[in-house]
Amino acid sequence: MGNLELLDYLLLGTVAALLATVPLLAAAQTRRRRLNRRIADLHDAGSRGLPARSAAGQPVRITLGQQDGRLPQVRQALFRTFGYDPRMPGARGPLLARAAATGIAAAAFGAWAAGPFGGLPSAAMLGVAAAGAVAGARLVFTRARRAVNDRLLDQFPDAIGLIVRAVRAGVPVTEGIRIVSAELPAPVGPEFRRVVDELAVGVDLETALWALAARTGLPEYRFFVVTVVLQRETGGNLTETLDNLADVIRKRRAVRQRAHALSAEARTSTYVLAALPFVSGAGLYVINPDYLTRLFTDPQGKLLLAAAATSLTLGLVTMKMLIRRALS
Repeated sequence: MGNLELLDYLLLGTVAALLATVPLLAAAQTRRRRLNRRIADLHDAGSRGLPARSAAGQPVRITLGQQDGRLPQVRQALFRTFGYDPRMPGARGPLLARAAATGIAAAAFGAWAAGPFGGLPSAAMLGVAAAGAVAGARLVFTRARRAVNDRLLDQFPDAIGLIVRAVRAGVPVTEGIRIVSAELPAPVGPEFRRVVDELAVGVDLETALWALAARTGLPEYRFFVVTVVLQRETGGNLTETLDNLADVIRKRRAVRQRAHALSAEARTSTYVLAALPFVSGAGLYVINPDYLTRLFTDPQGKLLLAAAATSLTLGLVTMKMLIRRALS
C-alpha cells in the first residue's frame, strides 16, 4: 500500500513539474516581448515593432493579411500556452492539423499512463492528459518555428542581393522588394509579397518593413529595416551598406553551421543515451521475459519505471537545452 502511495506521489509530482513549465514559458515569452519593445522604442516603434504613430498622428495598425491584433485575452493566453503564433508563415492548414494530432496522441498516452497503468484518480489523469496535449502541441509549433526561421535566414542574403542589384540598376528600393517577392520561394517570397501588398494600399515603406521584422522576429531583418530607414532619412550609399549586411549574415550563418557540426558528437551522445534503456530493456525481455514484466505489473516495478521515465525525460531536456544554448 505504501508503494502505491509513493507511486501516486511520484506521478503527481511529475504532472506538477510539467504543468509548472507552462507559466515559466509564458514568463520567458513576456521577457522577450519586453526586450522587443525596448528595441522598438529605440526606433520610435510600438510594442510590435511598428511605428507607433503615422504622419497624421494617428496610431498605426496593419491588418492586411493578418489576424486582428485585438484578440481576446483568453485567446492570447491559449496561443501563448500552446506556443502558437498566427503571424508565423505557414501557421495554418497542415501545421494546425499536425499539432492537433500530436497533442491528442500525447494526451491519450498521458491519460493511459496515469489512469489504467498508474491507477491515479480521475483528476490526476485529466491533469496528465492536459500537460501532454500542451507539450505535444508546443513541440510541433516550436519545431515549425525553427524550421521557418532557418529558411528565412538562409534565403535572406539572396533577397538582399536582389535588392542591391536592382538599386544599382537605377530602380527604387520598393521595386527591388517587388522583385524579391516574385523571384524567391517561400517563406521569404510571400513575406516580401505581403510588404508589396501593404505598399499598394497606401502603407508607407517604413511601417511595412517594421511589420515584416515583427512577423519574422529575426534580428537580421531588424538590421535590414534599420539600414533602409536610416538611408531614407540621412542618405548614403545604400548598396554598399546592404552588401556588408548580406556578407555579415552569410558569415553568421557559416559560424552557426560550423558550431552545429562541432556539436554533432554531443547530439549523437544524447541519442545513444536515450536509446540505451530501450535497447537494454529489449535484450532483457528476450533473455528473461518474467523479469521485465514485473515493471508493468508489480507496484514496485511501476514505481521504478516511472522514476526511470522521469529521469530520462529530465536528462534529455537538460542536454537539449545545453546544446541549444551553446549554439545560440
